[in-house]
Amino acid sequence: MSVRDFYNRLAPDYHLVYEDWSAAVERQGAALDRLIRAVHKNAVDVLDCSCGIGTQAIGLARLGYRVQGTDISERSLERARLEAARFGVSIAFAVCDFRDLNPVHGLFDVVISCDNAIPHLLTHDDVLRAFRAMRSKMRPGGLLVISVRDYDKALVDRSATAAPQINPGPPRQVLVRLHDWDGPDSPMYTVHFLVLTEDPAGWTVTHHAGRYRAVGRATLTRAAEEAGLTQVTWHTGEDVHFYQPVMTAVNAIR
Repeated sequence: MSVRDFYNRLAPDYHLVYEDWSAAVERQGAALDRLIRAVHKNAVDVLDCSCGIGTQAIGLARLGYRVQGTDISERSLERARLEAARFGVSIAFAVCDFRDLNPVHGLFDVVISCDNAIPHLLTHDDVLRAFRAMRSKMRPGGLLVISVRDYDKALVDRSATAAPQINPGPPRQVLVRLHDWDGPDSPMYTVHFLVLTEDPAGWTVTHHAGRYRAVGRATLTRAAEEAGLTQVTWHTGEDVHFYQPVMTAVNAIR
């Protein structure tokens, strides 16, 4: 299944990844705002180039940023538009692959790609293409913000599952996540999301599966530097009050 198909199918259930998605929008927006202001205090224009259903884009728009959101998944963008309207914010959304951001007009103070989007790119060349495309949309001195799973830890632990997320509903729903590693030494794995939904007749199960490459900090740092970015810095989730490690980098002024 392609990444586009994975997210098109997952879009109606994506909020279940979080215990409380609406609270996550507010919390992550605040965390990203603090991180952005620490490096680029005058930032206004933000491109979220893997915006999904709008988690970070909406959170930042609520804080006054001018946000544009792009994603490879049409269904995710359809839901993002509905959620942005529900939150009362104005965001321009468009379909775009973050390996080629040429269709996006203009330059931005900040480009972000959160929620573990980069590891869908299964080769170094694709990661490099994505970083170069993101840099091409950054103003001189602009900031790149990336969040990914802690793969340095995951490659050691190779956990087979994660704690289930329970949504009390109604209807009650449970999201179960399984990690199916290709082999004991392979960085490749498949994530299976099993969504259990209660109805009057019992429980139904919906299955979503997507491919990932577990890519560590050193590998992403090298790719960012190869793409021409500078001041590559890693922040622990605890340090920046975010649920994943965050990488920041700067498009140096020349």
